[in-house]
Amino acid sequence: MKITILGSGTATPFLDRNSSGLFIQAPDLKIIVDMGAGTLRRMCEAGIDYKEIDLIMLTHFHPDHVTDFISFLFASNYAYGPMRTLPFHVLGPTGLEQFFNRLVETFGEWVVPIQDRLILQEMSATSPDEFRVKGALLKSVPAAHSFPCLSYRLETEGKTLTISGDTDFNEDLIRLSEACDTLICECSMPDSMKVSGHMTPSEAALVAQRASVKRLILTHFYPPCDAIDVISEAQSVFQGTILKAEDLMTVEL
Repeated sequence: MKITILGSGTATPFLDRNSSGLFIQAPDLKIIVDMGAGTLRRMCEAGIDYKEIDLIMLTHFHPDHVTDFISFLFASNYAYGPMRTLPFHVLGPTGLEQFFNRLVETFGEWVVPIQDRLILQEMSATSPDEFRVKGALLKSVPAAHSFPCLSYRLETEGKTLTISGDTDFNEDLIRLSEACDTLICECSMPDSMKVSGHMTPSEAALVAQRASVKRLILTHFYPPCDAIDVISEAQSVFQGTILKAEDLMTVEL
């Protein structure tokens, strides 16, 4: 499994950090998690073909996580050379179908993939849920952020990856992350600038420590996180491997 960070930033425009986005190359499965503004540009920079995406997983519907989803839908009906005919899945929390229908109300049929290629799958925003696709198991739990919002876990061929999405510290995320190979966890603000609904380095590290994960990748940084050493703050709680996400960084599982 290969992970490419497409956006390690937030809603704040920042030259070096795109809004939220993540690419996962799993066996027989190409996945995008969240599509904030600039995700499609980062995909081009990373050599990722938008026509080959099998699955899009949306954690929630804030603009910094979904803006380029609109452009993706629009682009899916236009292509130079052969057009993809295989269907693609879109997972999201309760309200996904309503969200998509409102996009159609706003932008019209331009954002409706032709040939019935789009398959929407809503995941419970109030309790744990599961979904299987191409041999991969996807698990979700409600996140402690806006409602609805999810954290995800991907299990495939003996590898496990957990993605927190936007969330505050919570026990459901610890259980979801248990013994996973890698936890990609939001870390919006330094310990000294705690904001409700988001985590700090030490809180993300506590999730990793209590869940006994092998590796922690911190992401979703507001600018103050680049003015301090977030890894040192996290290392005071979790002594395992810790990485600070950067746009276009790649990691192998």
